Amino acid sequence: MLKFSDQKQQRHEALIELMNQFDQFRDNKGNPQLKKKLNAIGTRDLVNLSISEINDGVVVLTDFINLPGGSLSDIDLYVLLQCYFLNPAKRSSINKILRS
Repeated sequence: MLKFSDQKQQRHEALIELMNQFDQFRDNKGNPQLKKKLNAIGTRDLVNLSISEINDGVVVLTDFINLPGGSLSDIDLYVLLQCYFLNPAKRSSINKILRS
């Protein structure tokens, strides 16, 4: 039986392979854009994510919940997740607001 971390890694890799089948995750030459991460990342690693990686994650989330987009009316998941992941001080402030 696989350890939880092995199962999680396999799910990650299978998800990347699946998403790379869709045009929105391919470049203009048809090459897959999404890259598998060899190891799970921790909270300290979030600041190393690229804006493109975060935005691709928003696309996956909006597709999953069938939301027409990540930036609608008073919702901007792109800006929210970019701030939350890339700026530890803003992440702390957001967490304080959510816990109050």
